[in-house]
Amino acid sequence: MSNAGRAKKILAAASFALLLALALCPMAQAYDDDTVIRVGLSYSRGAQPAFNALADKGYIIGYFEGDEFYEVGTLSNRYVAFCTDTMLYTSGRTVTSSSSGGDIVFKPYHLEVERDFDSIEQAQDYIAQVRDQGYSGEIFPAYLRGVFRVCIEHYSALEYASEDVQNIMQYTMGDSVTPVGGESDVITVVDLNDFYIAAEIAAPQGCWPAVKAAGEGQTLKNSLYYYNGAFEFRRLSGGDITFLNTLPLSDYLKGVLPYEMNGDWPLEALKAQALCARSYVLYNLGRHSNYDICNSTHCQVYYGTAKETELVRQAVEETKNEIVTYQGKVVSTYYFSSSGGYTESAKNVWGGDDAPYCAAVPDPYEDQDAITHFSETVTLDELTQLISSWNTGIDRVADCYVSTYTEPAHNVYAVTFVGENGKTYTISGCDNVRIKLASLVKSPRFDILSGGLSLYVNDGEKLPSGTLTAITADDVLVQTPSIPYVITAQGVQQVQRSENSDGTLTFSGSGLGHNVGMSQFGAKGMAEQGYSYRDIILHYFTGVEIRRLTEMG
Repeated sequence: MSNAGRAKKILAAASFALLLALALCPMAQAYDDDTVIRVGLSYSRGAQPAFNALADKGYIIGYFEGDEFYEVGTLSNRYVAFCTDTMLYTSGRTVTSSSSGGDIVFKPYHLEVERDFDSIEQAQDYIAQVRDQGYSGEIFPAYLRGVFRVCIEHYSALEYASEDVQNIMQYTMGDSVTPVGGESDVITVVDLNDFYIAAEIAAPQGCWPAVKAAGEGQTLKNSLYYYNGAFEFRRLSGGDITFLNTLPLSDYLKGVLPYEMNGDWPLEALKAQALCARSYVLYNLGRHSNYDICNSTHCQVYYGTAKETELVRQAVEETKNEIVTYQGKVVSTYYFSSSGGYTESAKNVWGGDDAPYCAAVPDPYEDQDAITHFSETVTLDELTQLISSWNTGIDRVADCYVSTYTEPAHNVYAVTFVGENGKTYTISGCDNVRIKLASLVKSPRFDILSGGLSLYVNDGEKLPSGTLTAITADDVLVQTPSIPYVITAQGVQQVQRSENSDGTLTFSGSGLGHNVGMSQFGAKGMAEQGYSYRDIILHYFTGVEIRRLTEMG
């Protein structure tokens, strides 16, 4: 580490190779809860020209080389934006590259003083001397690929900077100045209180600029959320900034749990969620080419420290380094809100190769009063409009029905539409059905009723369909299908679909999500009944083991 300006190493972690995208993913001993991971914080928006940040006690600026953070210096500024080295505009306290945002306040070209400094403090001392010479314009320190420099003024073009060389040199005490700017690897730090350039940084080749919050136990804020660890800024191919939160796995998990599960739920449910979240992220590390995992539902929802609770912290700590494995390898531990009574196999939901640990299992533990129940009635004309963009060959829908249920779960695998022109169109795959019919259903556990279904008890009271429960032979209360089974003289039979008497179809069911893996409401129910987090995991994932990362070879 011979570059000038490299100071003490303040954060280190074992480097790791990206996991291969296999059905089962091998783990190495280098992985544990202290492993540093990179979370893309702008997945849904993509790379951006600028990101706002807040650190109550200022920033430690530096760069990452692999997983090691090297400190360059500190900035006392509290509220700043990290920006590309381009033309920048302001709109309120937001920096943008769009000229419609407001007046031009920051231009990408500067005059760089031809003198090296040993630290940012020395550069700031030099800036004070230039001020003493009478200069009152833009001037700021810069760390550029291992060297500290001072930059003066800002211009919209290099030629304008060149024309101003002699004017600026009257303040630099004999030091030459050189036009620079518009560089593809530079991050410009803009103060958003007084609107001036506070610093610029370009890390040594192959490294990435980053900042940490100054002060013990301090966090960094971006938009509405506070984060542990560091913010890292990558300008890939010289474009806009890919914005990352770089932090230990344990801190990441504490920012996932309360957004994926209520942070005040029973501890054992949260511990099961911690195992799912930890196993899921380790299995899916490297899912994105430029960082390990994103912060949206595409991977796992993660918004930093805002919703951390003592129970969340306890759940992560008490399951430290524990993961879910199948045949000695970490698995992708899927989870969802509620199943409505029975989970589903990954193969039936998404197709592809079977994942034996994600088999369909009965789910009698969900609180039926708390989970999602849905019932949507549509006319045939409305259904025709819904499928109009699917290229079905159907002119107008005359009927629609569930053509295939899964076994043994009895979730919906295929739905068939019948047209007045006699043509039919079928959508299949549990999740494809759920997504295609998202305006009508919330899970693959539903039935389609023609003209409605009415159920009556002995005294004539009419009951709503889709909300009935029954007691099993094991005295377990479970929800019945929307079209229930009844005992007749011919034995147990399911109520038959009626003719469509009023031109409507009702989609009625329960549950929320894709139904693969762990039901979160089921985990809550199991915890409330005294089951441990291990019991929960072993119920929802077939044939798995719970192992510690430190045991993995």
